[in-house]
Amino acid sequence: MAQSTSDLQAPAAPGTGARLMGLLGEFKTALDEWPGALYQLDETELGEVVGSMLQIGTRGENVAALATADALSRGTVANSTATGAPAWVARQAAGVDPVVVRRVGTVGVDCADPRNQVVAEALATGSATVPVAAVALREVPRILPQLPTADREDLLGRYLSLSSFGPRALRELSTRIRGEYAPEHLVRDEERQQDCESVYWADLPSGLTRFVAELSGGHAAVVKHALRALSAPAPQPCPTDTDGPNTSATERDTRTPAKRRADALVRLVDTAAGVLDGTAPRPVGEFGGTAKILVTLDYQTLTDQLTQAGYLPGIGRTTDGDHLDAATLRRLACDADLIPAVLGGDSEPLDVGRAKRLFTGGLRTAIIHRDQHCTFPGCDRPPDWCDAHHVTPWWAGGKTNLQNAALLCARHHTIVHRDLLTATVTNAGVTWDLTPGLMPARPGQNPAA
Repeated sequence: MAQSTSDLQAPAAPGTGARLMGLLGEFKTALDEWPGALYQLDETELGEVVGSMLQIGTRGENVAALATADALSRGTVANSTATGAPAWVARQAAGVDPVVVRRVGTVGVDCADPRNQVVAEALATGSATVPVAAVALREVPRILPQLPTADREDLLGRYLSLSSFGPRALRELSTRIRGEYAPEHLVRDEERQQDCESVYWADLPSGLTRFVAELSGGHAAVVKHALRALSAPAPQPCPTDTDGPNTSATERDTRTPAKRRADALVRLVDTAAGVLDGTAPRPVGEFGGTAKILVTLDYQTLTDQLTQAGYLPGIGRTTDGDHLDAATLRRLACDADLIPAVLGGDSEPLDVGRAKRLFTGGLRTAIIHRDQHCTFPGCDRPPDWCDAHHVTPWWAGGKTNLQNAALLCARHHTIVHRDLLTATVTNAGVTWDLTPGLMPARPGQNPAA
């Protein structure tokens, strides 16, 4: 028996439905007026519009899923000519992204199931979003067989409690649980994925060629890391009227991210082909170092995998955020330079090995391990796009060590120096103080008030 959303919250006052339908019509009409009125707003109001519209869109998707569940419980969908809830939703939402339509329809079906009351309640209160609910509803059935004593509703609640971290955090949680309780499933998934891998291309009418690759999680991690490492924006010297370039001035890289990745792919292939053909030496320096994948693996998992056979628990995490099973990491290690990091309490790097061809060697490795991406609030630029910034500048007596370092992408590195920002660095990470003027300019200088 499907449940109605009216069972989840206290009934609204009489006439509320009619009033809200009138407001809904007015709101839809007002949305058409917004583009022409934006120029009348100040900068603060523009930010408020962006935030409010996105929040309205997210909340609206929740209400749409609950309304779909109600339509199912009343028999509205069954009495229509639609083939199911997603098709029924599509008829009501002409022009809406099909991905959103399918997601709302699918979650609506699940919310109509009394077993998923915790999901419907989370959507009704706004403590979860439809994308997060969709991932939780997909992941929990995969995890339950590995946790036979777990309660399904409780596990759904735990997944939904991570809503603020987004759908990716929920998928990573599933990988971590499977890595701990069912590592053989992760290994078999990787093996099945490798059996299904494919690369093909097609000539397009424009003269371009489209390449499509479907890779396993382990192989995709290697390729994605290499492309990210080599596709960072590369500012070029500005042309001048004098002989030779003006090295003090640069102009921004105008290539799109997709074009930079394409250039990185061609660069990788050209270099590899030259090495294989014997016409080019093995790459050294920046090229050979930045394309190296760095994996964090806890000590117990490492020692277990080296001393015991069979499927053993544990996973590792790449600097790009991919979680891979230990067996896949061992295969990657067969053809890679290893940079070991032995960790103490609070994940403090106690001993960081040095790999050849890396200018900053183990120190940069330790910084990447701790920071994982640009440390400026709200930024997630990957470490290969970042500089290691001296929190206390070297000219002010700052040391070149882990406790005085923070990863910053080019834009936020510029902002930090422009606004003279400083940060607090601990073994657990970097916390920025966005108050301008606090960066010292000389040894022993007191921060600006």
